[in-house]
Amino acid sequence: MKNQFLFYFVLSFTLFACNNQQDELNEMNSFLKTNYEFSNRILDSNRASYYTIIQEKPSLKIEELNQLDSQVDLLIFKIDNAILNKDYDLENIIAESNQIFRDLKKIVKHIEDYSFQEFERPKTNSNELVLNYLKNRLVIATINAFDYANGFTSTEPTHDRAVDSIITSKTENGIKLTLTSKFGQSITENRHIEINSIKFNGQEKKIYFKLKDNYSFADIQFDSLQSGTYKIDGVLKFYGRYGEVESWFEREFEVE
Repeated sequence: MKNQFLFYFVLSFTLFACNNQQDELNEMNSFLKTNYEFSNRILDSNRASYYTIIQEKPSLKIEELNQLDSQVDLLIFKIDNAILNKDYDLENIIAESNQIFRDLKKIVKHIEDYSFQEFERPKTNSNELVLNYLKNRLVIATINAFDYANGFTSTEPTHDRAVDSIITSKTENGIKLTLTSKFGQSITENRHIEINSIKFNGQEKKIYFKLKDNYSFADIQFDSLQSGTYKIDGVLKFYGRYGEVESWFEREFEVE
């Protein structure tokens, strides 16, 4: 989820700086609450994907993200209580939020589209509005961190997730590679596979191939291949709710 989704919020705060009428405040608070619920469902999905990945590949676990995830939950609980009881230290909550934003920025390697700058209190008399805005900001920043941890960024993929395995088989016309992917198979529309390079025994080699989708994920058809070790590098691109995202892959296979 990219940060431009908060543009409307920022614009609204600019308007509220000049106009704090209660009806408009109520409407904006209602909008922020609805948006938070929507964003929180996305966070739950991304979080579940992350924990599935690290269960399968423990080496991909990011300890700092696990800790920050708990901190975000605690801070949002604190914000909810503050809104309910109207008893809080707003400056302290903003300071805690800013520390989390700084730490989450490190998780996503300071990628601009997935990072949040420190929060500056807007010019509004409504503390409830500020708190609801902070909740949205926190949940979206955490979504971005899980996106990064799951290998989905439009700028810098972090690890391969597109291909689970490569199956080599002989055909009447040559050799066929079947790329299998639980993740890729689940994306049935708006996906595009690119092969960036193929190396043979450590050296990049220009090899003619045909690429086509199949029920598993994709087939790569070669007229012929020499015996040896090959490494294939590529990327799965697809267009989701938040624009183009990528998942890179690199796999070795043997031809006897």
